[in-house]
Amino acid sequence: MVYEIKLAGTDQNDGKIELHRLVLLAQSILEIAKGALQIRLMGISGERGRPSERITHALKINLADLKKGSTILELECEPFKETLEGLQGDAFRPEILGDLPNQSPMTLVMESFREALNFKEESSHLDKALLKKLKGFERIFISKDELLTFANRGSMPELELRKTDFRKIQVLEESMPEPQEVIINGIVEELKYSKLRVTINTREGPVNGVLSDSFDPSEISKYWGKDLTISGTAYYQPSGKMSFLYIERIFEPDETDKYFSKASKKETVEQQIQRQQKQLKNSNHLNEIVGQWPGDEKIDEIINALD
Repeated sequence: MVYEIKLAGTDQNDGKIELHRLVLLAQSILEIAKGALQIRLMGISGERGRPSERITHALKINLADLKKGSTILELECEPFKETLEGLQGDAFRPEILGDLPNQSPMTLVMESFREALNFKEESSHLDKALLKKLKGFERIFISKDELLTFANRGSMPELELRKTDFRKIQVLEESMPEPQEVIINGIVEELKYSKLRVTINTREGPVNGVLSDSFDPSEISKYWGKDLTISGTAYYQPSGKMSFLYIERIFEPDETDKYFSKASKKETVEQQIQRQQKQLKNSNHLNEIVGQWPGDEKIDEIINALD
């Protein structure tokens, strides 16, 4: 698949790009592509442990040409159906199976920017870490008048970015809930695709969980179907809803645990906007945006378990 990145509106030489800037551009694109793929596979854009060779290969992007007409970089990369053949996707998120095989690293970069710039509460392919990577792309721009355009030769809509767009991404990232320690009560159920992943049925609804490396998968079966108290680190969606719980302790609950525990839900982005607007009466910058999880398994182990 062939993509083009066009840099226009600067005083740079036609058909040329400074080497240091090219390195920054390449690093930013790869970081965003990796985070966007991770969030589709695992629910969170960060990766624990050593990078997977399979994922590294799937994220390979080549600079094929450098053209005039301002400065145009021609990039080539393979769709994931060629590089991740046999991948069945996250057991929690089967909906990705319809789209991911036909997407590529560059497709995910473009989609991530679109989702951040046209944010909706139901957005599910963004988290705080990925938004920081998107915000970091701002360093590519050398002037406020520069226009950067992503294109795929007409097969998908062009994406245009200006330096001013990154203020919206920054406000969204700052409004997103941070991960936090929580205690919840619920019934633990096994997922058939992974020994280290579970579903916790709480009074507020189901919560997706992953067991820390302190748990022996063969021992966890004694908890199936029981009402338990679970503590760990909660990671959140942009809407403020808990996305995944990294489980650190499981124990039999007492009445105190039941009273103080709940499936935490942070403020939504819109709720935070309303609250912060009241606090900052003399500032209206929040109006600019009105409108996965950390497993200890290596990605190869997850992919193999899903095959």
